[in-house]
Amino acid sequence: MPLLPREREILALVVEGSVAQAGPVGSRTVAARSSFALSAASVRSIMADLKERGYLEQPHTSAGCLPTAQGLRHYLDFSLPQAAPGRTEQALITERLDQAGLEISDILRQASRLLATISRQASMVVAPIRDTARWKQIDFVPVGQGLVMALLVLQGGMVQKRLIRCDEDYSTDDLIAFGNYLNHLFADLSVEKAQAHILRELKEAGDAISTLSWRALALARDLMKDEEERELYVEGTSSLLGRPEFPDLGQMRELLTFLEERGRLLSLLTRTMRERGIAITLGREADLDAFQDCGLVSSAYQVKGQPAGVIGIIGPMRMNYAYVVPVVDFTARVLTTMFTNRF
Repeated sequence: MPLLPREREILALVVEGSVAQAGPVGSRTVAARSSFALSAASVRSIMADLKERGYLEQPHTSAGCLPTAQGLRHYLDFSLPQAAPGRTEQALITERLDQAGLEISDILRQASRLLATISRQASMVVAPIRDTARWKQIDFVPVGQGLVMALLVLQGGMVQKRLIRCDEDYSTDDLIAFGNYLNHLFADLSVEKAQAHILRELKEAGDAISTLSWRALALARDLMKDEEERELYVEGTSSLLGRPEFPDLGQMRELLTFLEERGRLLSLLTRTMRERGIAITLGREADLDAFQDCGLVSSAYQVKGQPAGVIGIIGPMRMNYAYVVPVVDFTARVLTTMFTNRF
């Protein structure tokens, strides 16, 4: 059964009050802020009904109420104010990202730091996947006996580098020839297609290709192998320590461990890339024990209309979504504009 307007308002007042004071909200406080001119007794009756229907919970008999995950979800879906971040936050985000430099890694690291500073929560930024980027140029530099530094520059300024151990020493002229051959072969191809071509040639061509070609392809293969799928930037985890929303030390330890586990965190974030615009994940919706009392606000940033990476903020489930959501949304749109202009 849908909530009546006054029930919806009281639920919203409990949500907003619990965020402001990091604790339960009493009926007198709600009655004083309600636009329906209800008495405290009437508010208590409505709050009791909302509690029975699973929207509110009461941690102690004499205490006020807190929103449950169900209550928060209803608030987020129907009552969350739609607003832009303040001018101060907009100016800070735009200016700092503009000043972050040309390297994509520096821009994304700065974005993560900004989100953590502004929200006072833990922040995460997932870099674009390398395989969809297009090959621009590869170079090889001799750095010692049997060692070569390989640098692959991708469209938009993404750079991949690796120190490769070789069975023989290559001259500078050899390495220049390898680079020229590969750049002629793969310029403007996606990394995924180039890698598939390299592996296929090395497996099937055998004696049909020249020694120079085979060595060049082998170096390119070694540069690309075992590359991690995504780069992930995490900031602000220490800001969660000592928060009244996380009174259980064991629970806090479990959350911090989760934030250090790159694989599970990446999996949670990339799941939200399918959403258009802001995605909000509450507690058990993440299907992770360590996340049961947390909330995630995330948004994909795009390149040419397609999701490229994702940014997010993790905090207590009863965080200030009215403040956090616009900040995440605005930052994602700034990154979208920056990267669309480059790719």
